[in-house]
Amino acid sequence: MRKGILACVLVVLFSCSKENKELIVVNSQGEKYSKIEKLKLDEKYNNLLSPQFSTEEEYKEVRKSWFSFHTQIGEIVKENNFKWEVQDSAIMVLNKIYFNKNGEVDYYVFRVLNESVPNEKKELYEKILTDNVSKIEINLKRNKQFSQCGKVKYSNY
Repeated sequence: MRKGILACVLVVLFSCSKENKELIVVNSQGEKYSKIEKLKLDEKYNNLLSPQFSTEEEYKEVRKSWFSFHTQIGEIVKENNFKWEVQDSAIMVLNKIYFNKNGEVDYYVFRVLNESVPNEKKELYEKILTDNVSKIEINLKRNKQFSQCGKVKYSNY
């Protein structure tokens, strides 16, 4: 009987893989942001651009990976026929993204800086990212989990 219970526990433990992990995408201006703040992620994730974490020689690779990461996001937004529906020629988004050591997204925090963008559009953007963030990763691997932040400017056609 004990072996049967032990076997069941082991099956449950090992069946919990990254596919079952809840990825969190949060608008820093939304209700869920306080939950992210409580996690104190900045204490647990290394800053990717910290000289102790990435060498000067690696910065070119980091920049290229960061650009590629946001290109992937732009493609997902386009595939979902998302439109900001504001007159602004560009949309500025501030991102803070927390990656596991394999470059996969653990947490994605964003803030749309354009005041003209209504909350409904920010919520839809959040939903699109939530539904698709598991499909994108930064092309970097490190020996520890890491984070990166920055502004991205998306053309608003």
